[in-house]
Formats: sequence, structure tokens, C-alpha cells
Amino acid sequence: MKPAVLVLPLLLLACAEPISNTRTVDDRPRILVQGAPEGAILYIDGKSMGPASSYAGNPGVLQVEPGTHIMEVKVGETLLLSQKVFMGGGEQRTLVVPPGTAK
Repeated sequence: MKPAVLVLPLLLLACAEPISNTRTVDDRPRILVQGAPEGAILYIDGKSMGPASSYAGNPGVLQVEPGTHIMEVKVGETLLLSQKVFMGGGEQRTLVVPPGTAK
């Protein structure tokens, strides 16, 4: 009787379904903004993305779809930076607002 008691749990374990894990990698391009003054807003393709300081890195980055984008940093109606760039998968781009551009 004892061998049957030992074999039964082993048989039940053998019937367990296999376990698999699937990981997906988000390799969308990332944008960081450095040197933006207080109150500066980041615009991508004319749409406000919020305060530029939110995307200064660690962990604040903005992920966008691959392709060509117009990136702008403004304070009010004053344009501080404008770049048209192509972003590929996995790429990281840092927009640097030149010092002294905000008045």
C-alpha cells in the first residue's frame, strides 16, 4: 500500500500543464528633454505632451511611435526649440534647450 501512496502524487505532478512565460519588449523610440526652463511645455507633432521637465530622464521619458516627428519646446507662445527628426525603433533622442533661450 505504501508504494501506491508514493506513486500517486508523482503521477499527479506529471499531469500538470507546462508553464511558459512570455515577455514583450517595448522598443518604441524615447525622447528626453534637458535644459528646459520652468513652465516649458513639450509638443510632439503639434500636440502638448505636458511639462518638458517631466521628460528629463530617470525615469521620465516620452515614448513615441517610430517615424518622423516635429518636436517643439515652448514657454507660452515663445518657441525655444524646434526639431524635425526621424525616430527609429529602440532609439533614444535628447532634446537640449539652449541656455538663455527663455526670456
